[in-house]
Amino acid sequence: MFSKIKKINFFKKTFSFLIAVVMMLFTVLGTNTYKAEAATTSFGGQLKVVGSQLCDSNGKPIQLKGMSSHGLQWYVNFVNYDSMKFLRDKWGVNVIRAAMYTNEGGYISNPSSQKEKIKKIVQDAIDLNMYVIIDWHILSDNNPNTYKEQAKSFFQEMAEEYGKYSNVIYEICNEPNGGTNWANDIKPYANYIIPAIRAIDPNNIIIVGTSTWSQDVDIAADNPLRYSNIMYTCHFYAGTHTQSLRDKINYAMSKGIAIFVTEWGTSDASGNGGPYLDESQKWVDFMASKNISWTNWALCDKSEASAALKSGSSTTGGWTDSDLTTSGLFVKKSIGGSNTTSQTSAPTFSLQSGTYDSAQTVTLTSSDNDSVIHYTTDGTTPTSSSPVYTSPITISKTTTVKAFTTKTGMTDSNITSAVYTISNTDPVKQVSAPTFSYNQEHTIQLKL
Repeated sequence: MFSKIKKINFFKKTFSFLIAVVMMLFTVLGTNTYKAEAATTSFGGQLKVVGSQLCDSNGKPIQLKGMSSHGLQWYVNFVNYDSMKFLRDKWGVNVIRAAMYTNEGGYISNPSSQKEKIKKIVQDAIDLNMYVIIDWHILSDNNPNTYKEQAKSFFQEMAEEYGKYSNVIYEICNEPNGGTNWANDIKPYANYIIPAIRAIDPNNIIIVGTSTWSQDVDIAADNPLRYSNIMYTCHFYAGTHTQSLRDKINYAMSKGIAIFVTEWGTSDASGNGGPYLDESQKWVDFMASKNISWTNWALCDKSEASAALKSGSSTTGGWTDSDLTTSGLFVKKSIGGSNTTSQTSAPTFSLQSGTYDSAQTVTLTSSDNDSVIHYTTDGTTPTSSSPVYTSPITISKTTTVKAFTTKTGMTDSNITSAVYTISNTDPVKQVSAPTFSYNQEHTIQLKL
């Protein structure tokens, strides 16, 4: 953000050996450290760049969509196996970006602890068959050359440990800024770091930042790097960056370079303000039309507009829509996530449908505390404008009762109904009278 991984004996011996092997397998598979998951349909294997497109192992264009962490020194607790699995299964996320700041209490001052955080996230992503971006998150240090030796050593270690996995993507400089330019600073830095990675990992995608907080992809397009499987990052915040930045991306792609939006927000460039959802939608539509992969800033509960989670939300997933900020709801929908909001329980009736020979009383109840029941007694479908149930309903004539439950933060329940038929409450009286024969019409009066 801008401000800011013989025979009988032989048979007996063989049989015993097989039992031992099976027991060992059960022991291994039963440990908590085994997390391998079946491949998901959104995992495209070994990625490669073809022209201006990111493609899967078959050469078919692929769009990755996911979440970026906030700084790992502050919000690493939100990026773990359980939360990533939830994002994969419920939101459709197929890529996670691990934002490891260099300054501001990040890698430069705490290399061992930050490295361990990165490694845990990378390994979880591999176990979940998700892509993971290892982000060397320069910001206040402005120029990537400030710590280029540390960057080289770090990425060599990452490549040695994880280069054999097609899940891994390297982002070698987040947002060069403060007068840093492409020709004199960023490109020389990239020409220093990329060969160090490629000597170990010849295939995985490498993403390079651009000048002006990774906005000047047009400048990089006019003087590109000469390596394979290279992408260039463009960052935007919807409240600050609009069509003029999309024009830069259009130009860059027309020159044949591939763009990956590794960071964007629904807020303004500070991370606050907004969210600006109309402009965000323009960006989401634009990226879809160009097949540009992206990760949204940020998976955290920080008190700012760009955060996806409300304060105090779970750190291990399981979020309902009521746990998400306005930005989080928008991003989940943009990724294609399923509805994760719980539904209220339908109301229950104390009296079953049936025929009764006298007036009855019906009580409606809900198993969800603090819920509200709306109902009708005329057979029409109840809505949120229908009467609110507060006391038992008296049924004195044939009546159809329909009701549903609402609760803040949950979806409405299904509608339940019951039909009560009330028979005539007065008994049929038998009348007996003398029998006579008449040869003409007479009027007869009956008194009960």
